[in-house]
Amino acid sequence: MTQTHTHYEILNLAFPTSSSPSSTTLTKQQLKTAYHKALLQHHPDKTSSTSSPSTPTSIPPSSTTTNPDRKHTIDAITTAYKTLSDPRQRAEYDTRLRLERNNAQTSGPGGGDAHFHTGLEVVDLEDLRYEETDTETVWYRGCRCGDERGFLVTEEDLEREVEGGEVVVGCRGCSLYLRVLFAVGE
Repeated sequence: MTQTHTHYEILNLAFPTSSSPSSTTLTKQQLKTAYHKALLQHHPDKTSSTSSPSTPTSIPPSSTTTNPDRKHTIDAITTAYKTLSDPRQRAEYDTRLRLERNNAQTSGPGGGDAHFHTGLEVVDLEDLRYEETDTETVWYRGCRCGDERGFLVTEEDLEREVEGGEVVVGCRGCSLYLRVLFAVGE
């Protein structure tokens, strides 16, 4: 079972809570210290191994040592540090992480595998414009990319997702997504 860790977990830092929504309380020095500790803790040359360093081997060290403490790669640690040290990237990452956690909580037990979409905005079906023709009924909304009908929801889309009460649609003109919540009237 593969478990993915957040950048905060990789660096052994606390994720900002809802009571302190801004992660700006984390100083550059705290971040740098956590980064160096993580590097030392998980670096292959710094971890203890059963084989002598002077013993040549044809098998990579990662397969000969099973150190339960070494669970993060140097690349993962570096990526975590770079992301969290840039204020803009950290804000985007925090937003994405909060959204994923909210989706996991609303998905219930065993859920949480909700797909993340860049630029996802949550709206109610009533917030979209409504158009009915002889052949179909659609709801639509303009997108910031300029497409006047970028987000288009058909009655068929709603019928297909009636149990969940929400449908995720992508913009026809760019990579943004819209989560549309709706309730079925009896």
